[in-house]
Amino acid sequence: MRVIVIGGGIIGLSAAYYLQEEGCEVVVLEKGDLTDNCSFGNMGYLSPSHFVPLASPGVVAQGIWWLLHAESPFYIRPSLDWRLMDWGVKFMRAATPAHAERSARPLTDLLLLSKAETKRWVESGLLDIEYTEHGCVMWYNTPKGEKNEVETARRAEDLGLKVTVLDRAQAKALEPDAQIEVRGGVLYHDDAHLYPNALMEQLPRVLEHRGVRVLRNSEAVGFERSNQTIVAVRYRPSGASNGAEERLSADLVVLAAGSWSPQLARLSGEYLPMMPGKGYSVTVDNPQRKLNYPCIFKEAKVALTPWRQRLRIGSTMEIGHMDNRVRLRRVQGILRAVQQYMPGIAADPGVQALQDAQTLRQRAWFGYRPLSADGLPYIGFGRHNRNLIIATGHCMIGVSMAAGTGRLVAELATGKPTAIPVADFDPKRYS
Repeated sequence: MRVIVIGGGIIGLSAAYYLQEEGCEVVVLEKGDLTDNCSFGNMGYLSPSHFVPLASPGVVAQGIWWLLHAESPFYIRPSLDWRLMDWGVKFMRAATPAHAERSARPLTDLLLLSKAETKRWVESGLLDIEYTEHGCVMWYNTPKGEKNEVETARRAEDLGLKVTVLDRAQAKALEPDAQIEVRGGVLYHDDAHLYPNALMEQLPRVLEHRGVRVLRNSEAVGFERSNQTIVAVRYRPSGASNGAEERLSADLVVLAAGSWSPQLARLSGEYLPMMPGKGYSVTVDNPQRKLNYPCIFKEAKVALTPWRQRLRIGSTMEIGHMDNRVRLRRVQGILRAVQQYMPGIAADPGVQALQDAQTLRQRAWFGYRPLSADGLPYIGFGRHNRNLIIATGHCMIGVSMAAGTGRLVAELATGKPTAIPVADFDPKRYS
């Protein structure tokens, strides 16, 4: 069976890995050169703790204030685009306690599956990606933040996850170099992290060594269909003159193009309510101040990840049309949160250097997260194409869900029972 995977991000590459493992002939079409997609600048979390969907009551309650402030963690750039309005209506409808409760189990199952599969990659010697099982801490500095996070921790325990609630003194002991200034936090012991740049550099090489064709700078531009079946994918190859197109015949197509998936879905007759969410990060090489645990500042929605020779600081969510503009105020807001929660880390010379606006603009990275309308990924067959599997919409946790999603895609493709139930991820829920 020949499978065309559209998208060379972590979801597409993971799907290609498991499809090849099942004996499929796999071709990956990637519109870029695989050197700077969304997974390169993310925080590298493998986070079973992230079982609360983006569409949750807390986001809506906070949303009005956030939407009025361009430096806020969650910002929607005003637009009359019907796609944004449609997504926004569906998002608001999904942001209920009942939806958050329903989503917790399927998200936890997928996150645990992904962590186990990623660990298998590492333990088999397949990848060297600084995989570390230190857990992750959610720090808070307000009574409201404490109340909400402790409630989340109790729900995590109900789901079978291990947590420890930390007071102020325990926080300072856990991170002595950070000079931490928080009310407390929750340590989620089941979380792990890896260096995503190494993952994204090594996985394509592994695939190609195993016989997967990875076509870089080859953008999918259309489909040939017959009787509700995609028979070929049209693409514009690298170096093509005058917009010349080529075609690849297909027995099965996997759409895993991240934030670009809705446009391609429409070309195939499918509908995916999804918006791109721009996130920013900056990386400090060889930091002098030591951070022991990956962490997230609850109120500021800012994340930090330490690796052997690097510290990455990132987050924010800016929803709107794609562009190449770095909005400096948003990145500066990330650094202010570090000063507020961890003045010791903010005093690190590498972090201090980012206070210069020109340096910060040059060093800032951004990428687009594919935001589904209800915070759950789309994993499953399309409605109007019998041989199209959709695998996208993983919001901010694509790396966390990648290996598990890849395995599910391969199981769906070959008709095997899936490792976990997938009904909640069905792309047809909005068709």
